[in-house]
Amino acid sequence: MNAMNQNSDDHRSLGTEPRGLRRLSNGYFVSTEEAPALSRREFLEAAGFSLSLAAMSGCGRAPVESALPFPIQPVGAIPGRLQYYASTCAGCPAACGLLIGTRDGRPLKMEGLPEHPLSQGGLCAVGQALPIGLYDSQRLIGLLRAGKKAEWAQVDEEILQGLRQIKDQEQQVVIVTSTITSPTIQASIDSFLDQFQNAKHVVLDAVSSSAILDAHEQTHAVRVLPHYRFDRAEVVVSFGADFLGTWISPVEFTADWSARRVPREQSPEMSYHVQLESRMSLTGSNADRRIAIHPSNQGPLVARLADKLAAAAGRQLDEPLAPRIAESDENLVSELAERLWNARGKSLVLCDSQEVGVQTQINFINDLLGNYEHTLDIERPSLQRQGNDREVQQLVEDIRAKQVGALIVAEVDLLYDLAGHESLSAEVGEIPLTISFSHRVDEFAAIAKFVCPDHHTLESWSDAEPISGLISLIQPTIRPLSNTRAIVESLAVWSGQPQAAYEVVKDHWEKKIFPRRRSTGSSQFLDFWEQALRDGFVEVSSEAPTIGRFETSVLEPVAQERMSENFSLVLYNKVSMLDSRHSHNPWLQELPDPVTKVTWDNYVSISPRDAAELGIQDGDVVKVSAGKNGSRIELPALIQPGQHDGVLAVALAYGCKGTDRFAKIGPQWIEARPSVSENGLVGVNAAVFVSFHGGTQRYTRAGFSLAKTSRHRELAATQEYNSLELPPEVAPHGAERRKIVQHTTLAAFTKDAEAGAVEEHFSTETQLWPEDHPKPDHTWGMVIDLNKCTGCSACVIACQSENNIPVVGYDEVRRQREMHWIRIDRYYDGEDEDLNVAHQPMMCQHCGNAPCETVCPVLATVHSSEGLNEQVYNRCVGTRYCANNCPYKVRRFNWFKYPYDDTLQNLVLNPEVTVRSRGVMEKCSMCFQRIEAGKIEARSQGLPIVDGAIQTACQQSCPASAIVFGDMNDPQSEIHLALENPRRYRVLEELNVRPAVSYLRVVRNRDEESQHG
Repeated sequence: MNAMNQNSDDHRSLGTEPRGLRRLSNGYFVSTEEAPALSRREFLEAAGFSLSLAAMSGCGRAPVESALPFPIQPVGAIPGRLQYYASTCAGCPAACGLLIGTRDGRPLKMEGLPEHPLSQGGLCAVGQALPIGLYDSQRLIGLLRAGKKAEWAQVDEEILQGLRQIKDQEQQVVIVTSTITSPTIQASIDSFLDQFQNAKHVVLDAVSSSAILDAHEQTHAVRVLPHYRFDRAEVVVSFGADFLGTWISPVEFTADWSARRVPREQSPEMSYHVQLESRMSLTGSNADRRIAIHPSNQGPLVARLADKLAAAAGRQLDEPLAPRIAESDENLVSELAERLWNARGKSLVLCDSQEVGVQTQINFINDLLGNYEHTLDIERPSLQRQGNDREVQQLVEDIRAKQVGALIVAEVDLLYDLAGHESLSAEVGEIPLTISFSHRVDEFAAIAKFVCPDHHTLESWSDAEPISGLISLIQPTIRPLSNTRAIVESLAVWSGQPQAAYEVVKDHWEKKIFPRRRSTGSSQFLDFWEQALRDGFVEVSSEAPTIGRFETSVLEPVAQERMSENFSLVLYNKVSMLDSRHSHNPWLQELPDPVTKVTWDNYVSISPRDAAELGIQDGDVVKVSAGKNGSRIELPALIQPGQHDGVLAVALAYGCKGTDRFAKIGPQWIEARPSVSENGLVGVNAAVFVSFHGGTQRYTRAGFSLAKTSRHRELAATQEYNSLELPPEVAPHGAERRKIVQHTTLAAFTKDAEAGAVEEHFSTETQLWPEDHPKPDHTWGMVIDLNKCTGCSACVIACQSENNIPVVGYDEVRRQREMHWIRIDRYYDGEDEDLNVAHQPMMCQHCGNAPCETVCPVLATVHSSEGLNEQVYNRCVGTRYCANNCPYKVRRFNWFKYPYDDTLQNLVLNPEVTVRSRGVMEKCSMCFQRIEAGKIEARSQGLPIVDGAIQTACQQSCPASAIVFGDMNDPQSEIHLALENPRRYRVLEELNVRPAVSYLRVVRNRDEESQHG
């Protein structure tokens, strides 16, 4: 792992810059003279593979005329060799550890940082997709003044003049950001605002957790967000919190949760997880027990659970917190209370409600169970959500009252995410000074007087402190491609103290972070700094907040709500669309939602019973209205099993300004169908339904109507088969299931570790094949633990980034022509309360007796001596016989030559993997290029390949560590141990295709046998 030991002028050890040349971040010199831009072909012919960065600088700044190699070769730098730099993901405030794979100064592949204490080597889909955002040719290449190009010197002077006037008039200066985990950026904001008598920093999160912080301020006298420790929890009860999908820190929570989901034959133990929710979430689909509840019933259930636990603990309350509830709910709460009470100190109860009263009761429950300082840490709290909705609401009132003189916005689209934004644009336009740091012209930037774009995170120096005491660095791996400037540099200029971002970060670390070092660390700051650069993070002492005793007087009884005859609406985020910033990323737009498997749209999820009553089918465009005179939107409907009746669910972060660029993505000669929205955007903005109530933003509301229109829009779904139940014509008695996903219960597993195994139909070694393929050296294989896999789909984007998989667009996905080499199949099994959901990664199984090989007329698909099914693109003539003969349906046909005319975006392509032309078959190669690189490295050192040294892209960043890859010939390897697991099976083994991919069957933590496992 390497670190960039450089300041803002790059490698100081390389000497001074020659006149007329400029040094790039990788040490190359480029001409500062103007020259025509190079095409990709011209660039490769002139410069070869080692000058990629030089070409990129021409995309945003001075075009390249000539390039010179390193005057002094940096230690360890080998042209063409992939090098990794430790950094931090800035895709969301979770701030996971990041390894940035660069080749000749060009960032290519994002991976998880294995040593990071929180993410533990995992990385979500958003983090994997960072490079496509860096090479986005529609990112702003410079600053704007009143919508027109400008120069920094001119803009800085006008902004300084405006700030002086505002200061003299004592007008209010407001900086609005999303959660800032960076201590350096926060210090810069504080220093900038200290110039003014009337100034404040307002934190607006696209999806807020303000109620949790407000509740702790009431119950513990400190406004903090606990650090949730799922790795210590034996019983988890979640009321709506999608902690495996989008809630707070899903990569960290997935790693901790999955670590307790591995029953072993010697110790058959695993955590027990109950999910109570209104819509089908990713977390609910993985729960041992999932209970669909109406949103109006969440508060009473939480309160009744608190009452029962208070009685068990002998904590007498003045009056019950809960109203009377139904007998079935009473039985449910009694069961949960008993389980939680028996796991005191080892349980965890959480909730996504934005009602402060509900969150105070959640705090009371965890206090009764003794969970604080065990599974909830508030002495080292999480800093990953800091939004304060009361301050946001006050800001709206101040803007409408014309009390704001300067409004500066960063990392959030104020006029997209803010509740009631549609009526705020005019007032914002009248503010004397408005500044946006956005990378593109979003809703706020479109009316801002100045747009001063920030660097991309891969171009930036910064840091992050997601958990108190754990601080990580963000370091650049490429010189800024455009005329952008870091936020800290802009604030320093406007504070009258210009300073480079590197110096700002380094100075802050020397003054504020270094004194907090642990006693075992170095006494020299440079040693401390360089160690942090190499490792990517440091752990330092943290000042524990002053925590008061739990204050029961703030608890208030829950009022009985009558279930509305109208619909209730639940707004949520998808794993690929955490906020509107990601809507411009085509990889994320085309990522199938883990639950619905739909791409390129948001939609209205509706329960099967409600759909049947209203005569609604998938794709029927419906109108959702908030009352008679409220906001309304039109979206296609999706019938969602597991969703509670009377509930509608719509995803946020769609319908963003500028996404009409994707309207015709795909083959240029085919006219794609237009977007569902009238303005051609991808999806519709459902943030119009977010409202303020009781000092918090609410994402669940009642009183909605649903009306079917005459229009229909087919959803671009990647999966049309949803059930494991065999159709009636195959199983007339309805008792048989497909055995693709094998299930058992913990109770059955405890009695027999092979419980749930299916007897193989093909039980003889006699076969038509003349002999087995000899594999004397290596036999590569994979094992996937379905009990760990959550279906988060990070592996899908990891594979897409590694293997140059094209984006095909809505219309092609609609035709079932998506190109992803790995898919996550999602199956529903059972119905209503007995509905189970299973997620199964499916890629080329690299069969020993591969049926694709026997039918290829040109030998384009062949078997290697190391057990891999290889695809020779130059031989393939596109007969598609192999796809027809594949029982797993994992081969992809490249129907068209998808356009690669964006020369900047093409820089995201991995040069080690062929960019396939039209009319060839492609599929998973088990990251053959990584296998070869590992073998070459081992040979160069004269050593055998170490187990684990070669990792596939999907395996490396899996947050759940569900994938094991290795040499099955090695008896000491991890995969060899996995193959001996009694839960192991192979899909469609009865066909005798002998796949090299095995699975470990699902184990649900249930006491009794279930019909559906």
